[in-house]
Amino acid sequence: MALSVYIRIILAVSSLIYGINAQGCPEWITSMLEVTLANYTTWPGIQLTVASPQCGIGCTTSVQTKIKASGSPDSPAVIENPTWPGMQMTLSSPDWNYDLDCTASEKSIVTDFAGEPALLNNTPWRLASITKTFTAVAILKLAERAQIDLDAPAVRYLPGWAIDLVQQSQGAVNASQITTSHLLHHTSGLGDFATDQRWLEEVLTNPHHLWTQRSVIEWSTFNSSPVGSPGQLFHYTDTGYTLLGLIVENITRTDLAPAIRELTSLDKLDMPSTWWELLEPEPEGSLKRAGQYHGDIDITHFNPSFDLYGAGGLVSNSKDLNNFGRALYEGRILNKTTTELLYVLEPSGVYGNGVVKYDFGGQQGWGHTGYWHTWLYWVPSLDLVITGASNQAVGDQFDADKLVRDIIGHGCAPK
Repeated sequence: MALSVYIRIILAVSSLIYGINAQGCPEWITSMLEVTLANYTTWPGIQLTVASPQCGIGCTTSVQTKIKASGSPDSPAVIENPTWPGMQMTLSSPDWNYDLDCTASEKSIVTDFAGEPALLNNTPWRLASITKTFTAVAILKLAERAQIDLDAPAVRYLPGWAIDLVQQSQGAVNASQITTSHLLHHTSGLGDFATDQRWLEEVLTNPHHLWTQRSVIEWSTFNSSPVGSPGQLFHYTDTGYTLLGLIVENITRTDLAPAIRELTSLDKLDMPSTWWELLEPEPEGSLKRAGQYHGDIDITHFNPSFDLYGAGGLVSNSKDLNNFGRALYEGRILNKTTTELLYVLEPSGVYGNGVVKYDFGGQQGWGHTGYWHTWLYWVPSLDLVITGASNQAVGDQFDADKLVRDIIGHGCAPK
């Protein structure tokens, strides 16, 4: 039987299980969902929010795979035999006159994966490196308030112990030449602890170890060699964004989580399921965080401190993240002049101040992705913000390029 027939059967069964009301739903939306299911059947789950007032689109969907897992609280669980996904979905678009709502009830047959609750449209995830955009926005807000000079040496804004470590890893001359702008653009010349195989092995070997900012920077200092002089080349590094987190704390004299919450206006936006893991309490009423996996290893309950202090650390869901992305690109967090700084690229033309430049369907896009296959994209010409997550770190990212082409192909003309 053809794969597309299987998919249609699954969609039909899902309609019975989850109470989908697909009246008036255009065929291209259903086809898009079929493609998503076909392309990502090995993912334990996926959550996606797409919003474009210009195109009349407002869509949130989540897909969960049934999984059996083995393991214990003290050792990583291993996924056994992922199968076809269940589905929860919410779509609406006034311009196309359709409304589709699909959610899993407590009595749904969707099985828990690795002991986690059913994946719903508002289930929160670890954002991983999308946190870098929040950290960068916080730094830019400090610059907007004239509390930091982006082109001044970063050591001017670091605590003494961190200055000593940066000088030790880079040499005193190079350390004094690293600017905050270099850190934002990943052109500092610092090595990256997060992609060092020895770091990954240490995290996997000691999954419940509590890392501090200092111990993370110390590990990077003594294990990750510099890759060049400041400004010489682009080299993506979590080390630099961990230092930016320290700069935020040192300037504001406030702990990282409340400082970034204030600087990025999180409490003024509609983001009820967003918080800094370990550093803030979970919001009252928030759902349990989604399970997340690296291949066949369940690392849902690994201590998040290995990626917590500015390079990663935030937990959110696709709806909250979509609201943040729209507020950011519409200039409701930073003023117009500072917002434009987001898009100032380093010499290779890849990375701005906390955002990456993309091409989606021939349209210029911006945003960031995270290790757990999380994504935040916006396409100004379509007034489009795309956010989502898979809880599988291994494999391809979500195909935003095809999604944008589909949107354009179904009547939404770029402005």
